[in-house]
Amino acid sequence: MNAQPLTHEQQIFAENNHNIVDSFMRFKRLGQDYYDIIVFGYLRAVRKYFERPELRQYRFITIAYAAMNTDLINHYRKRSRLKRTAYIVSLDMPVYCDDENLTLMDIIPVADTAADNMAYDSLLDEISTALSQDQFSVFRMKSDGYSEREIAKSRAVPVRSVQEMLANIREILYPSLV
Repeated sequence: MNAQPLTHEQQIFAENNHNIVDSFMRFKRLGQDYYDIIVFGYLRAVRKYFERPELRQYRFITIAYAAMNTDLINHYRKRSRLKRTAYIVSLDMPVYCDDENLTLMDIIPVADTAADNMAYDSLLDEISTALSQDQFSVFRMKSDGYSEREIAKSRAVPVRSVQEMLANIREILYPSLV
């Protein structure tokens, strides 16, 4: 919300019409815990009603209901975002298979990072000998998750050039698939 406080006239108007907030909450069947969500829309409506003369053609309750409804919808939208509704799993959660009671931690394999790193480095060495320096650079960026557009931008070349280079890399690394 705007950091400026309401003027004295706006404060008096807001106090005199505060029953609109209660009316909106009854109309939407909202509990008191929603007051903090919609009251800011109400205060924003008071400020807009005074600062924008073209809004005076409408009744204040119309402007206030619209502003409070906007804040309510934004609250529901924010609350339903995937990051707030994700299913959370504990590694200590029991997993039932056959007759044993195991936890997820028991069945998730632990990687041998030293051996994995050595195998990865060995694989990269083998790939680097098969590719030119430019091809290997593009290969590394693609394997690190960069998009073709991002690779093209960092190399200052057209996206089509990157696509062609990736096709050449596939031919070199996977000749039997082409």
